Amino acid sequence: MTVVTSFPNTATIDTSAVPLAKYAQIIRYDENAFFGINHADNRERSCRKIWTKLERDMVSRYLRDAQTMIEGILGYPLNQQWFVNEQHRNASQIFTKWSYVQALGNRATTVIEASVALDFTADPATFTSSAVHSATSDEVHLYIAGTSIELFPSALTVGSGSGVSGTIPWARLVKEEYQNNPQEGLFYDYVIGGQYVEEIDIVRVYTDTTNPGLFVWPLGEYCPKCGEDTRNACGYLHSSISGAITMLPTDTTVCSYCGNTAAYLRLNYCAGKPIDIAGEEAIVRLAHALMPIEPCPGCDPLRMLWQQDRSIPNAITADRANCAFGVYDGAWRAWQYAHRNKHVRLSYI
Repeated sequence: MTVVTSFPNTATIDTSAVPLAKYAQIIRYDENAFFGINHADNRERSCRKIWTKLERDMVSRYLRDAQTMIEGILGYPLNQQWFVNEQHRNASQIFTKWSYVQALGNRATTVIEASVALDFTADPATFTSSAVHSATSDEVHLYIAGTSIELFPSALTVGSGSGVSGTIPWARLVKEEYQNNPQEGLFYDYVIGGQYVEEIDIVRVYTDTTNPGLFVWPLGEYCPKCGEDTRNACGYLHSSISGAITMLPTDTTVCSYCGNTAAYLRLNYCAGKPIDIAGEEAIVRLAHALMPIEPCPGCDPLRMLWQQDRSIPNAITADRANCAFGVYDGAWRAWQYAHRNKHVRLSYI
């Protein structure tokens, strides 16, 4: 079968706290059909349309946009995110831009084991690694071997000190060059060297705490020189929820040129709160409200969900009329979720 090439054969990258596999589960859509595979069981389902890459890309984009809008109200990321060189005026205590700080430092990765073979004896595919590691269960991530394209397992077991095993449905393993599937879908069966990824990298993703930030002297502002002077910093996290931090230089508080106290601090940190079911539904409903066209033309059950999230009542309140997300039902529900769960930052003593 010839793969359609009318659009670039680049992978659909999941960057939302609601990956596409989770979206398919929320809307109750068969994963094989959603990821462009024509499984024999598909004909038994009420909605049998095979999704295209263009449709999946649109959903992925709006899920990310919806999450960004919701996080702007919440004041904290949903799931982990790392922030680099966030600049603040120097003070004895500062507050990070984002609440729910998990650790000070930079995102770092360590390969636990590369090119781990997948076993396609049954669907889902299985994998096992006996490699020694220091990762916790929430630090283990899976990638297509040799790439930065993340895979999302249906089950994952992380041993203490060694061993990682799990399962990944075949539908989530379609190779990058096959993701632009034809309308009739890809064949389901596994063939060696065919459409499915056969090796994965198991990687620890964590926060390296050795570089939490810098003290900065902008020399053009305070000194008769160009550029800036910097000093490495160490930090103390007073409150994880509020992001209250005290930073100290590791060597000296004085600029080597002008003798003044540092004007700025640049912070590196990881922040985020694990997303719950209500958060996932809020992102999906807002994403639907943002979509100008239905995500999967030809599927009546999904069309009803999309139309519900795009509906506007005959009479609306003043609060809803002024909702920053819009007046559609999905937007209003997401706005309510964001305001119920937002973090109100108070001063920390």
